[in-house]
Amino acid sequence: MRICIDARSLRDTPTALGRYARVLVEHIAKLDRENEYIIVRRPSSHGPIAQQANFREISLPHDISSVQNILWGARTINALKADIYHSLFHFLPTGVRAGSVVISLHDFIWVDHPALADGRRWRAMVKGSLGSLGIRRAIDHSDHIIAVSESTRQVATDAHGVASDKITTVYHGVAPEWRTGFEQPETPLPEALRDRRFIFSLGNSLPYKNLPRLLQAFAEIADSAPDLTLVFAGRGEGKQHLMQMARSLGVADRIHFAGQLSDGEIRACFQHALFFAFPSLIEGFGLPVLEAMASGCPVLTSNCSSLAEIAGEHAVLVDPQASASIAAGMQRLLTDPELRQQLAGRGQHRAANFTWQASAEQTLQVYHHLSTVT
Repeated sequence: MRICIDARSLRDTPTALGRYARVLVEHIAKLDRENEYIIVRRPSSHGPIAQQANFREISLPHDISSVQNILWGARTINALKADIYHSLFHFLPTGVRAGSVVISLHDFIWVDHPALADGRRWRAMVKGSLGSLGIRRAIDHSDHIIAVSESTRQVATDAHGVASDKITTVYHGVAPEWRTGFEQPETPLPEALRDRRFIFSLGNSLPYKNLPRLLQAFAEIADSAPDLTLVFAGRGEGKQHLMQMARSLGVADRIHFAGQLSDGEIRACFQHALFFAFPSLIEGFGLPVLEAMASGCPVLTSNCSSLAEIAGEHAVLVDPQASASIAAGMQRLLTDPELRQQLAGRGQHRAANFTWQASAEQTLQVYHHLSTVT
């Protein structure tokens, strides 16, 4: 078979979507040396994802979710005459053709909750309309859908009418380097965090990440732990708003913005933090939760969407809509070192159930099934 995997969600800067694209392709390459693979990428300063003989890469300039790709991106894809075309993001070029078309469906945030996807109302309205249209088109024009969580699969079937036999759940995995005990050069903790007791938070500043409510919760428990710092890591578009809010809450000197960190620095933060706080309002999967667990870091996360599914009883679950609930969960973890130790161990066992090899094997099973029915 000739299989085209569209991995344009992979960027030079680290993101969860990019990690999914890169690591999934790497593991498919380890498992399949027979079928021909063409990997579509954006221009990159990094080398090929897979270098074996049955893999080659082509470069296309436009992002997979861009208007240019949706309107005109099919020409190059169609010329490949692929037996299977798999978009690792939930958008498709208009008129894309292959023996079978597959999309990876991550979430319905743009469809069901556009206001949570962008804090600027006009952008949320415009991008929400376009994003919703793009996702619905991709669902309608695909032959099979890979959902990254059971939560996403259920929303697709229950709320959006996707036939249950058209969609398969394939979980993300955790790479070995996130697991404690993995032999690798140790990355030092960012200098500004050495000698600090801190709670670690990671992610962009879009509304669904719920950072203002996390900050409010931190302010509610700050007096009980005067030496504690709340660390925000990730792209810093919302830094100014959060700092203004921190000043109004009287905790500006207790907040640290770490910026964009390397994977090694993130691992170091997981290993030194008191716990990882990830109270998103909605997630399609929540890979940082698993990576924190694998690193032996206790986790506080939300009791909804895929986060409750992935973390289960191996984390402190809170109501992300209520700062009081988040604050209570934080207080539990701060005052109970035995609980932190228990969650660190249980989280590692939980994370061990998620491997990228299993993700790749199950993705290949989808390809094989499609090859037998077309």
